[in-house]
Amino acid sequence: MALKSAAARAPRKPAATRLVARESPPAYVTASVAFVVDASVSAAWFLPDEATDYTRAALHATATGAVWVPTLWLPEMANLLHGAQRRRRITAAQRAELAAAANALRLQVCREPVSLLTLDALAADHTLSAYDACYLELALRRRLPLATLDKALLAAMQRCDVPAVVLPT
Repeated sequence: MALKSAAARAPRKPAATRLVARESPPAYVTASVAFVVDASVSAAWFLPDEATDYTRAALHATATGAVWVPTLWLPEMANLLHGAQRRRRITAAQRAELAAAANALRLQVCREPVSLLTLDALAADHTLSAYDACYLELALRRRLPLATLDKALLAAMQRCDVPAVVLPT
C-alpha cells in the first residue's frame, strides 16, 4: 500500500526522499503492534543512510500498529530536516517532500499536557534530557514499550521497567 499523494503518483524519487511505511509491511509487523517511538529511531526514516533493519521495522509498524509519539516529535523532526538541509544532506525540495511524507504517517500524536514537574523529575532522576524524558513519560503513562537507540534512555527504561520494543532485525 503506497502513500496516497501527488508525490506518490509522480515518477519515483531517489531513495533519499521516500518514506516506505505504506508499502507492504514485513509479515512480522501486525495490527496489534503498539509502542512509543523516539527521535533516535524515527530520524532514520528520513535519513536513509542512518537506517537499520530495526528502524525500518519500526517505520513499517506505523502502517498497521498504534505507534505513539509526544507532540515534541513534530518540532524534533522539523529540526532534523532543516538541519539535514543546512548540512547539505538533502535539498530544500527533498526537505519539503519528506516533511509532507512525515505528516502523512499514521502516528498517534499524544497531545495530552504533561506536567513540567513530571518531566523535570524524570530527567533529573535518570540523567536524561527533557526531550528524552518526554518519550519515557509517554511510555510510562500509556504502559507501552519504547523504541529507542539512545543508550541513556535505554538505561532509564530499564530502571523504570519500561520494555524496549523488540522488532525482528
